[in-house]
Amino acid sequence: MKQGGLRVIRTDNTDPYVNLATEEYLTMTAEEGVMTLFLWQNAHTVVIGRNQNPWRECSVEAIKRDGIFLARRMSGGGAVYHDMGNLNFTFIARDGLFDISRQTEVILRACRKLGIDAEKTGRNDLTVDGRKFSGHAYYSSHSYNYHHGTIMIDVKSDDLTKYLNVPESKLRSKGVESVRSRVTNLREHFTGPLSGAALPDLVRAMQDAMIEVAEEEYGSAAEYAGLPKVPQELMDKYASEEWRLGTRIPFEKELVHRFGWGEAQVQLSMKGEYIKDCRIYSDSLETEVFGTIEGLLRGCRYDAASICALELPEGAPESARELLQCIADSV
Repeated sequence: MKQGGLRVIRTDNTDPYVNLATEEYLTMTAEEGVMTLFLWQNAHTVVIGRNQNPWRECSVEAIKRDGIFLARRMSGGGAVYHDMGNLNFTFIARDGLFDISRQTEVILRACRKLGIDAEKTGRNDLTVDGRKFSGHAYYSSHSYNYHHGTIMIDVKSDDLTKYLNVPESKLRSKGVESVRSRVTNLREHFTGPLSGAALPDLVRAMQDAMIEVAEEEYGSAAEYAGLPKVPQELMDKYASEEWRLGTRIPFEKELVHRFGWGEAQVQLSMKGEYIKDCRIYSDSLETEVFGTIEGLLRGCRYDAASICALELPEGAPESARELLQCIADSV
């Protein structure tokens, strides 16, 4: 494909493990100078962020009982609910072409083409009249990147609240009383012929608008491609309980704190005066830093001075130091 080209992949597959594996494979095989726009949907799925605790973020037993998929993605951020009323998008590109603000603008302009006055608010949300219809998250590794998110077109709000547990601290930080009051479906905002259109037609209209705007933004006609052949081991990873549910540890001490960058839940297993094991869960958009902090805390003496003296790697985000200081202050 030529440099600066735009590749579009639309899929009818609704298995979240296949779609998330495809997303990762497309990212790690991305060509220099090519923007890939992957458009996909999942059937009845709760997707949690890379570092989230599924038992805290969603109703795991209700999900199992009702046959809902529970999936974990590579990016950070919070838990989301997908059904066929939701459209997922992923922008995939190498360093140099990857630009979050530019990619976000594609979605905003696509909404405006459809008569919806959308705007960006907060760290990663798109809203209409102050209510969220799209949340975004990001992943980067060795110059390979993706920017993905949801577009709520007509998601069943009862299922949204049935399967997701939104911490009260998060709702208070948003200044609202419930998750339902925070979000909106775009169906409520379409006008003209689209206002009464069937759901598949609304989804297709949004896809078409995004592709049209992306062609304008990147100055290239879209080249359409099918799904790649994804290695089976990658699909097995996303379907595995180890990846989806993680490994819980027995813990004696727990700290939950909401920062400006998100919430952190720290669980510590103790052996005498030392931290034997540690698990950190978070809805932060950061991904790798929490594993680093877990490694630093294991074997550390449980006192404020020892925790404050831990040396973070060069380039660690300020959030890492804030979290260590919070843990030290809790001793």
